[in-house]
Amino acid sequence: MSTQHAKLSASGSHRWLACPGSIKAEEGIKDKQSPHAAEGSMAHELAELVLEQGGSAFDWEGKHLIEWNAEPVTREMAEYIQEYVDFVASVGGTQMYEEQVDFSPWVPDGFGTSDVITFEGDTMRIIDLKYGKGIKVYAKDNPQGVLYALGALNEYGDFYDFERIIITIHQPRLDHIAEWEINKDALL
Repeated sequence: MSTQHAKLSASGSHRWLACPGSIKAEEGIKDKQSPHAAEGSMAHELAELVLEQGGSAFDWEGKHLIEWNAEPVTREMAEYIQEYVDFVASVGGTQMYEEQVDFSPWVPDGFGTSDVITFEGDTMRIIDLKYGKGIKVYAKDNPQGVLYALGALNEYGDFYDFERIIITIHQPRLDHIAEWEINKDALL
């Protein structure tokens, strides 16, 4: 799991697109992670481990993860991440996990790490895990999803022939899955 962050990151795009001045305002401020963000990072690491290594999220219950080892994986986290992993498996296709994508042709020095990118037939799918349980996040016109899709197009457009892009937001703790379909021309 990459810990490198772009100044114009996909995950922060909701902020810097709405308030370009936030880019300058945040310069020199050390990134301090909240307990909620740490929990989300741990959930993402657990999902990546299970997706890449196989097995079940329950195999990690009570264990400390490699990067986020302050707390062990709880039963609750294992349940929610297994739900997410099962969803990703149901999508099928060629799958890539925690892929860093470069969207700098559209955003200067822009890159980010997409949770899951899949290719099947004429369809590319971007799946973004949101572990928070406060606010529902929607896929339609989601700037983070759009930037990941542009980055995936930049990285893999020469290798996979796709016309349809589906951006999926999966929030297992809110029992929420949102999807939005766009074609490649509209994305560009």
